[in-house]
Amino acid sequence: MLGIGIEGVRKIPADNEFKMIPEKLSEAIKEDRNNSWRPFCVVATVGTTSATSIDPVNEIANICQKENLWLHVDAAHAGIAAMIPEMKYTFNGVEKADSLVVNPHKWMFTPVDLSLFYTRKPDVLKRAFSLVPEYLKTNEGDTAENLMDYGIQLGRRFRALKLWFIIRYFGVNGIIERLREHIRLGQMFAKWIDDHSDFERMAPAPFSTVCFRAHPAGMNNESKIELLNEQLMQRVNETGKLFISHTKLNGKLTLRISISGLRTKEKHVVDAWQLIQSTLSELM
Repeated sequence: MLGIGIEGVRKIPADNEFKMIPEKLSEAIKEDRNNSWRPFCVVATVGTTSATSIDPVNEIANICQKENLWLHVDAAHAGIAAMIPEMKYTFNGVEKADSLVVNPHKWMFTPVDLSLFYTRKPDVLKRAFSLVPEYLKTNEGDTAENLMDYGIQLGRRFRALKLWFIIRYFGVNGIIERLREHIRLGQMFAKWIDDHSDFERMAPAPFSTVCFRAHPAGMNNESKIELLNEQLMQRVNETGKLFISHTKLNGKLTLRISISGLRTKEKHVVDAWQLIQSTLSELM
């Protein structure tokens, strides 16, 4: 959309917990400039899509400030969790970012679609997007905020209303209680995985999404392990009782369970775990 092409996007290596390595970012910036590229924006993530890892935003922000680069923080999934007092650490350094996105439709019970976009530099955003032809000019142009000046879209529905209803109904404490319970259930599921000899966890689980796979004792052929997990996911999903998604971490097929539904209770997580175990037993 920006016109810089795929070759204009630089991926920064991650560590064994799937977090961006700040030193590698610094190296990439230097290397790009030496090769006549001009870096202008860095995207850090709080709750990566595959593994919900948390990038070291504070260190990344310091590099961006030193190098005069725009820092955007993608907290689409996990940013909501920063409402919880004991989870505020996930936003360390976010106050230094130039922009931030959080999606209440992912983990705050809001129907698709609704994203929250914050920026410290709305004037820059307006200069980038504002293009007002004659037929869109109004007498209130200088006094009213027109959202068409801050993004690609001209017309949009009133998305904010449904989020207002969620906040009005549950209140801050009500939302926090539910998020906290989701995280508790996620940690409970992660412990079950850790304690079972036929399963292994594939990534840290700081929130309520758990990345795991079946890895029966004595089975060490990666092709067989991948096939087994493909069959496990398909068989479980065909029951209609549970939906498991997947990703690839370090080249290995990884199953994902995300506990974030408004009406999800402990009994549902227990049932899910029993279904996964029994399905694996059938396949074996």
